[in-house]
Amino acid sequence: MSVAESLRARHDGPGLMDLLGRIEASLNPDAPAHAGALAGIDPALGPDTHVVLWLIDGFAEDYRRHTPLMQADHHATLETVFPSTTATAITSILTGRHPAHHGLLGWHTRLAEPARTLTVLMAEERGADDQPARLDHRELAARVQPDRIIDRLGCPSTFIGPKWIGHAPYNRMMSEGAGFVGFDGISDLPARVAAHVRAHPGPHFTYVYWSELDHLGHEYGPESPEVERHLKQLDLAYTATCAQLAGTDAVMLTTADHGMRPVERRLDLREAPAVQDCLRHRLTGEPRAALAHVREGREAAFEAAVAQAFGDDIALLPREAWMAGDTPAPTLGPGPEHPELRARAGDYLLLPAADAYLVDPPADDEGPFFRGAHGGLSPEERRIPLFLRSLANSR
Repeated sequence: MSVAESLRARHDGPGLMDLLGRIEASLNPDAPAHAGALAGIDPALGPDTHVVLWLIDGFAEDYRRHTPLMQADHHATLETVFPSTTATAITSILTGRHPAHHGLLGWHTRLAEPARTLTVLMAEERGADDQPARLDHRELAARVQPDRIIDRLGCPSTFIGPKWIGHAPYNRMMSEGAGFVGFDGISDLPARVAAHVRAHPGPHFTYVYWSELDHLGHEYGPESPEVERHLKQLDLAYTATCAQLAGTDAVMLTTADHGMRPVERRLDLREAPAVQDCLRHRLTGEPRAALAHVREGREAAFEAAVAQAFGDDIALLPREAWMAGDTPAPTLGPGPEHPELRARAGDYLLLPAADAYLVDPPADDEGPFFRGAHGGLSPEERRIPLFLRSLANSR
């Protein structure tokens, strides 16, 4: 299968957005019918259920071998959205909308209006001078205009996460109007979740977020002892949370935003000035799925410069090769399509080789150094687990 065909294809089985569709349908009887199939989940959900969705950032499907207690509750393997990265996937989770709809296409997204490059999770944007400007949550909301899932559920919602994240602009944008419960560390999480759920019977939607696993995967690699040790901590925290929730009306759904794969080679666009000279601004998207906006009339020069600088280390796809006709790639999801989607997608998608990632940092930032990465097309990046525990049936 070619790269273009991979982009247009889906792995066998259900997707992350099928899970969100089932959650919304269970808590909002007026939600439109969701066509995606996720076998066996509906009996655990219902209009009076307290749905707890625990999102463990970067929990790859392959990590299940290190979490035997969670493995007992493994329900399905899901395919995440493309690009397989936090900014895109968590926005899809918190809106219940595919990337084609919300239009955030990676860590960096180029906005046509205003002409800025937005780093949404950092609430930062850069204009023509390439200088960073911080946004508060209202300014960020004006840029993103999120169609939030919590506004459609018709029941109370709560966000639970590390205390530091409570006042972050992205979190405030997505959680405004909902409650927020902060905790100090992973050992504190089970008691905080249990106390909240017992104080708030369903119907209720609670979103729990944990990010440390993703950081460890980037820094040390997905096969590192550091990642394995943390997975054992998560396994115990999951079991403790379920034990403390036993007998409640809650259903515990635990999943991830993306997977993780090892990488060894760092490709730096600053070492390819002929490529940079063809660009309107720095690359956007992801180090494993970069988007290039090329100066008018420089397309042939750009293709030649990429081939000269990187050879087979970069697969280069013109936009029409992966967003065919009037329909975006299936991994961007069905419409309605964001009005800026194609402008934000740029002119070319750059996909590094399996063991590589591509950086194009600004002058004031040396850019990331990874031993593990995600965002691309490989199964390690796109496949994530879903664990399910119905606590009403647990004593």
